[in-house]
Amino acid sequence: MDLEQIALELDTGRKQHGLVVPPSHSRPGFSIEDGYAVARFLHEERIASGVRAVGVKLGFTNQSIWEALGLTSPFWAPIYDDSVTTRRDVRLDGLVAPRIEPEIVLGTRSDLVPGASTTEISAAVDWVAPGFEIVQCHYPDWVMAPADAVADAGLHGALVVGDRVSGPADDVALASTRVVLELNGTVVAEGKGADALGGPVEAVSWLLRLPGVDGLPAGSIVTTGTLTAAFPIAAGERWRSVCSGPTFECHLEVAFS
Repeated sequence: MDLEQIALELDTGRKQHGLVVPPSHSRPGFSIEDGYAVARFLHEERIASGVRAVGVKLGFTNQSIWEALGLTSPFWAPIYDDSVTTRRDVRLDGLVAPRIEPEIVLGTRSDLVPGASTTEISAAVDWVAPGFEIVQCHYPDWVMAPADAVADAGLHGALVVGDRVSGPADDVALASTRVVLELNGTVVAEGKGADALGGPVEAVSWLLRLPGVDGLPAGSIVTTGTLTAAFPIAAGERWRSVCSGPTFECHLEVAFS
């Protein structure tokens, strides 16, 4: 299969902020493994351009949808220094059909090896923060197979990181943390930390068992999966997430333009 050509098509679509035909529609048999291979081509192109990888995102963390999608695990994708911000005003220019996902973000203080235990992961967490991952999709109407999502850089557009709370992480407390998502002051969704693979620490444990993940170096940022549905966003909107739990009380408010 012409995986480099698929990567070129997606790279062009991403650079021109346009749409492309999902690979699974034009190449029968396009698999999750093919999606990761395409993503590696895009990753190498980004690194060659001078961008630096700073961490990892997890996607498809809601296990209730796996059977319908033919999945047995979440997926992962790199995130980069030019897509992570702490700004509370974010421009949507260049993002294609963006949607917002409230997440819990972790930062590591020490290296984590593949297969690390939840105890080791908790001890390695330097900080916890609320976050908004802004996902985007270069396929018409967000219609795609899971392999297409993996190929499209994991659908990652941007990550807004809120105020950091010093770790280590309490896996049980974070799993029970509740999140309320608001649009312009109106509650639109609620969730809890456990909705993403059992909790943020459990999500990192999943990550460290996935193929192709060779561990996490100290200083990594991990966004651990959305805690509600993903909602379309537009300029002029103000979104807020409020996190409340035994050890994690904070909020993040962002205005989009």
